[in-house]
Amino acid sequence: MARDGETREAAELLVTGIVRSSHGLDGFVKVESSSGEVDHFAGLSEVLGRAPGSDGPPRRLVIEAVEGSRHLLLIKFLGIETPEQAKTLAGLELLVPRDKACPLSEGEYYVNDLCNCVLTYLGVPVGTVTNVLEGGAGDLLEVTLTDGGDADSSAPQRRLVPFRKEFVGEVDLRARTVELMHRWILE
Repeated sequence: MARDGETREAAELLVTGIVRSSHGLDGFVKVESSSGEVDHFAGLSEVLGRAPGSDGPPRRLVIEAVEGSRHLLLIKFLGIETPEQAKTLAGLELLVPRDKACPLSEGEYYVNDLCNCVLTYLGVPVGTVTNVLEGGAGDLLEVTLTDGGDADSSAPQRRLVPFRKEFVGEVDLRARTVELMHRWILE
């Protein structure tokens, strides 16, 4: 974990959770796990906290206690002793080095790894993955199309592609490509 004055490449850090609100009277905060898993939080001694969209350096937060379950994960940080202090952390993204993040199972990927991958259909680039969103039936790849915006707008066209085997084939993180199985889904 980075110490005062040290920085890590942004690509090395992954968002492992988001502080949602304060909890109780002792400075605990409710945390939403980015992966839905919480066991890896028990092994963390510190995280970096960053406000979404912030350009400044993340804040180092030392973990005193981790309690709860995947339905209610509570974390106590050193120096946060009151509900008022805990409320100031609401919205912070909690960042950890890749080796401290939730372990992946077969066929799982970190959002960070999928973003900026080129979406290809029959080997031809058709877009770029810009985000991964949670949908009701599973994750959705947010894709910015390569052929630009429509005639009435200069804004790029975006599409959502279900991240399911019926729609997404091979994911090659070395080549930074994601294979699209059916072109019609972008129409």
